[in-house]
Amino acid sequence: MRPTEAPSDRTPPQPTRRVARQLAFARAIVGWERLWPSIWVPLLLIAAFFGIALLGVPAAIGEHTGGWGHLALLVGFALAILWTARRGAVAWQPAADADAARRLERDSALTHRPISGLSDRLAGAGRDPMAEALWEAHRRRQEDRLAGLRVRAPEPAMARLDPFGARVAVGLALIAGLAVAAPDPLGRMAEAFQPTLSPLTQAPPPTLDVWINPPAYTGRPPMLLARAGQPGGGTGVATATETTPKRLAVPTGSVLLAKVNGGDGVPTLAFAAGQAEAARPFEQVAEQAYQIETPITEGTALAIRQGGSELAAWTLTVLPDLKPSVAFAEPPQGTERATLMVHYTASDDYGLAAVEARIRRLDSTGAATGEEPVVLAMVLPGSGLEAADAKDFHDLTPHPWAGQPVDMTLVARDEAGQEGVSETVRLILPERQFTHPVARAVIEQRKRLVTEPHEKTDIAEVLMSLAARPQHYYDDAVTFLGLRLSAGRLVMNDATPAMVADIQSLLWDIALRIEDGEMSLAARELRELERRLMEMLAQDNPDDAELERLMEELKQAIDKYLQAMMEQMRQQMQSGEQQEMQEVDPSQMVERKDLMDMVDRAREMMKAGAKDAARQLLSQLREMMENLRAGRPQMMSPEQMAAQEMMRQLQELAERQQQLMDQTYKQHQEGDRREGQRPGEMGQMPGQPREGQGMRPGQRPGQEGRMGDGQSREADRGGRRGQPGAGGNATPEALARMQEQLRRQLGEFMRKLGEGMGQIPQPFGEAERAMKEAGDALGRSQPGEAVGPQGDAVERLQDGAQALAEAMRQNQQANGGTAPDPGAQGQPGSDRPRDPLRDRPNQGYATDEGGVEIPGESDLLRARRIFDELRKRSGDRSRPELELDYIERLLKRF
Repeated sequence: MRPTEAPSDRTPPQPTRRVARQLAFARAIVGWERLWPSIWVPLLLIAAFFGIALLGVPAAIGEHTGGWGHLALLVGFALAILWTARRGAVAWQPAADADAARRLERDSALTHRPISGLSDRLAGAGRDPMAEALWEAHRRRQEDRLAGLRVRAPEPAMARLDPFGARVAVGLALIAGLAVAAPDPLGRMAEAFQPTLSPLTQAPPPTLDVWINPPAYTGRPPMLLARAGQPGGGTGVATATETTPKRLAVPTGSVLLAKVNGGDGVPTLAFAAGQAEAARPFEQVAEQAYQIETPITEGTALAIRQGGSELAAWTLTVLPDLKPSVAFAEPPQGTERATLMVHYTASDDYGLAAVEARIRRLDSTGAATGEEPVVLAMVLPGSGLEAADAKDFHDLTPHPWAGQPVDMTLVARDEAGQEGVSETVRLILPERQFTHPVARAVIEQRKRLVTEPHEKTDIAEVLMSLAARPQHYYDDAVTFLGLRLSAGRLVMNDATPAMVADIQSLLWDIALRIEDGEMSLAARELRELERRLMEMLAQDNPDDAELERLMEELKQAIDKYLQAMMEQMRQQMQSGEQQEMQEVDPSQMVERKDLMDMVDRAREMMKAGAKDAARQLLSQLREMMENLRAGRPQMMSPEQMAAQEMMRQLQELAERQQQLMDQTYKQHQEGDRREGQRPGEMGQMPGQPREGQGMRPGQRPGQEGRMGDGQSREADRGGRRGQPGAGGNATPEALARMQEQLRRQLGEFMRKLGEGMGQIPQPFGEAERAMKEAGDALGRSQPGEAVGPQGDAVERLQDGAQALAEAMRQNQQANGGTAPDPGAQGQPGSDRPRDPLRDRPNQGYATDEGGVEIPGESDLLRARRIFDELRKRSGDRSRPELELDYIERLLKRF
């Protein structure tokens, strides 16, 4: 324990000089730790102001607020600094000696407060020598303990004082300000303390934006009447004498959208209301920003005024939305399959939405009955069309009204819901003509259910009598049960509309089963697929996978229908009905391949994005199938048969030559690879494009327009039939033998042609010389030099075929006969030159489609490549947003 102090005349001992220095240092550290929390906030605010001042923030605020914002910033910072400084001064306490001694003892890890003990003195000094000796010894030990005195650095307190790290943001702002204002930091600081004040009441000049948005269904783009910065509605206030009124025509239902920014006062929209003038104020949407939106329903003079001045004025004329018009292009009529064909024309000023036919049944007096009309939706050839001229087919033979007199009216509807009505046409609905007696009798009773529903008991008796003679309908149990069921329901139930409709449907199926067997079912399935395809193509974004599936099902349905038709023809011939088979012109014959080619061409059009052309082609295929009937071609004369056989031989020879050229080119490529050269470089003329640059393999310059894709396809078919050159890689010697064989066949063909006609077209001789040249090159093992002459041979064979066809036609006409044009395909009067090697009769209907422009093969491939490139670019999200939006719009149109 410390000795008890007692009054004494002796002064306490003073600390040594070293200890005094340490105490002073400790007092300074404790003082700083107490001072920093009181001054750090004002210093932080000062540094923040310096940072934004060097960055030029106060001056920028002053420019947008007329200097008042700059002044407010200065005052705000000054008040904040003063308030935080006063608060820190009140909270600050200075450091005392005891606080310094205690800090020094704590930092030096001293116990029992030895520094404070240096000022202690011995009580009763001078009375006891022993006590004084002990006291001195005690003091020396205390001084020895003070030999390691040390003071630690001030304790960090910013983590506690600034938990959100505001000091970091201020530091970054200060560093950035120094970097930005490096050329003249003092000038920036002086500018920060000198706000320039300007009056707050000055209003910016008005700017005007005016749009007219037509209704969306019109498809018209918005019209810009005035825009900020443009004459007529631009910057500054325009007086009435400075603005020239504009006359504009806008669709009815358009909406006027006007915006005024700046100016003095609320603007108004003035418009003529009869003999007077009315005005509507703009709505304020922001500070000095005004907007108005109003529909335009009638013609009027508009003016936008503000502060007594006229900003802009227009005279508007409203264009009414006219009703659509629709009419029959020709009277409705039935097809070969008794399908109702409706050929109509329709138009609308802003685009058609739908066209439909409404059918009402007539009674015996010719008046319309009270029954609900039958509504048939007509298929439009496109979406949003302003004019349409189309044919549509509807199978109404299963309907109870088939064979009944009806009135038909066409109704066209636009997007606004307005309807246009055509004149009414009176007709007899097409009905199926049944040849089987029992089927005719069943249909007759079905008709009586429509006209004489009250005679249901008599109808049931007739049906029972028919069912009682199964030998008259092939002893078919299904037919027997159907007839008995129909008769029983008529007798046991009331003649409600639902019950009568069910019995009529059952009787129709019974008659079809008796008459056709499977053919009617195949025709029904075919019509349903055609209808679904036309509906999907009318959509904006049809599913490509679903379209592909429907196209495959359409092919199968056509096959099924043709097989059923041939089976029916066979049964008719076996039953002695050969006289019903009509003889037709061979050029009018339609083979299965012709129909499949049309389906494939429509599929290529859809893939290439030409959906409207695909719809038209499918519509013509639909018309062709509706008018298709079984028949046998008329007998040809011996001269016609000989000419046809000659053209067939020439076609086969050209195909084999084409296939041999392809094999030669492959052999040339293999030889180049073995020699380490780039394929296609040997035997190539200077400047001649390589494969993939607009020419086929082995094609010479100038042959692009003469050798098309059709030849390649024909050659491929010839190769698959096992003709020369269809095998794998052959040696040049084998190719030379094949070439010589083809040359001899051409020579034999020319000999027979000379004996039969007396003259040989010149292109055949040129083809023979080209073949000989190619054979010589192959004999020298130079396939690259043989490709060009082989291409010339194919081209000359093509020219020779055209010349031969023309010579045959002239010879038969000179002899008084008629020679069908090998390329006319049943189209009389066609004088367009055809290629007999590619446009052979009965090999496709893509050459003349009734005025429909069908893209050629190259057009389809080019369109497909464009479509693929668009899809590729649409997936690159690094492209500008504007470009991606444009690509998306293009893809939707595809």
